[in-house]
Amino acid sequence: MRAMHEIELKFQIPAERLAAVRTELGRLGADLAAPLTLQAAYFDTADRKLAQARSALRVRREGDEWVQTLKAAGSHTMVRVEDNQPALPPSNGQALRPDLGRHSATARQALIQSLDWRPDTDPTGERCALVELYRTDMRRTRARLKVAEGTPHAGVVELALDEGAILAGALQEPVRELEIELLSGHPQAVILAGHDWVHRFGLWLDTQTKAHRGDRLARLAATVPTGEREGARATPQVTLPQPAKVPAGASLDQAWRAGLEACLAHLSANMSELATLPSGEGSDVAYEWRRGLRRLKAFARLMAHTPQAWPVEVVSRTNALVRQLGHWRDDEALSWIPSQLQESGGPSVPVPSAPRPLDLPASAADLARGPQATELCLCLLTALVRSDDDHGESRLPFEPWLHTHLHRQHRVMRRHIREHQRLSDEDAHRLRRRLRNLRDIVHLFASAHVPHAFEKALDHAISALGRLHDETVAEGRYQAASSLDPRALFAAGWLLGRRLHTRAQARRALRQWARCSAPW
Repeated sequence: MRAMHEIELKFQIPAERLAAVRTELGRLGADLAAPLTLQAAYFDTADRKLAQARSALRVRREGDEWVQTLKAAGSHTMVRVEDNQPALPPSNGQALRPDLGRHSATARQALIQSLDWRPDTDPTGERCALVELYRTDMRRTRARLKVAEGTPHAGVVELALDEGAILAGALQEPVRELEIELLSGHPQAVILAGHDWVHRFGLWLDTQTKAHRGDRLARLAATVPTGEREGARATPQVTLPQPAKVPAGASLDQAWRAGLEACLAHLSANMSELATLPSGEGSDVAYEWRRGLRRLKAFARLMAHTPQAWPVEVVSRTNALVRQLGHWRDDEALSWIPSQLQESGGPSVPVPSAPRPLDLPASAADLARGPQATELCLCLLTALVRSDDDHGESRLPFEPWLHTHLHRQHRVMRRHIREHQRLSDEDAHRLRRRLRNLRDIVHLFASAHVPHAFEKALDHAISALGRLHDETVAEGRYQAASSLDPRALFAAGWLLGRRLHTRAQARRALRQWARCSAPW
């Protein structure tokens, strides 16, 4: 066995489509009657040093064999670094223990860094205080598939259906997923196979590993009292955006790739988290997913007139998802209005909901499980894979190009603020989108160069414009409902009376930001 880069994608299977997936694997030659039994124990320190390093250490029984594996994150969600080494079964009556000395030199170095392991005095890692946190008990059914034969993207992939559970203390979480791993050929073969199975069987992409899910289940098992474990669920986990890892002196191409990897990691993590939740839950995760999609839109605008311009399908899918998520987000953003209206002596009238779009799923969680969300991620992965094939990399230095772009945007918006003192609803909406776009690009690529005062003034201006937008939208909804409910007419008038004050606040916030010097 050896260390390697594992190229694979993982998809969750709807319960009602599991039988169809099994049948298709059988048609492809899988032995449905004799799945491979996989029983694994996962190890980490009590303070999760490996998890913090985005790594996982397991010892797994694979049929009659025992294998010890160290997994670490790769450059993006499709790539994992994996080191597999033979392991010994536990002696009778002895607990299963990992032996760190079995790993390859590269994996050993990663363990030294994450665990502060000293192989010279502790050859097996016994003093690293590793403990078993959770287990997995799986039945794996496998089949091979040739993809895109006769094309530049041809490859052979393995389809692996995992059915079973993750176990931590008295808690368990079911597993029902399909992994598609590249055995030979072009990485695009994995994506093409994923496209096919998503459309045929309603699968959705999941970037959360079993280690991620197991660690969270172990934390829950350690904190939930015994009598309250029935139906216990971990708090939904929101993944915050991280800056792109752009190397010093990077070219435009290198920065494009780093930006895409950062955007994909942010939006896919929140999409995967939301998809695991029951319909109607996870509003904070849905909000962060929408933020990730808006960040991707800002990145697409930045690259619109460069050789790295996005395909139309990426932009259209992103716009559709942002619009659909906005339906629920708008209702949440306006939820403060009825209580404020009542405090001002008016009737308590909920803000009427906007007409429901025909293509809108039942909830944001259903949207995350839908094909459009997965297809967007597969399109972004395709862009990353195809960039590896493009050997004509542009050498245009990224940082001077970015600073020129940001300086121009800053100058245009400052002039717009000076020329539009009245700040109509259209002006306010346009400025808010431009300022939010600027903030997203700054956070993605240039946050280290931005003074706190500039960022604070930018946030304040966006918030003030957001409040003005919310009140404008709510007034329009109340006005439309006033023919059926006279109380709605009062609410619309109350909001109209606030408009001058809210608009004046927004103008002051914009002028304050416009006085800040550009930090690039």
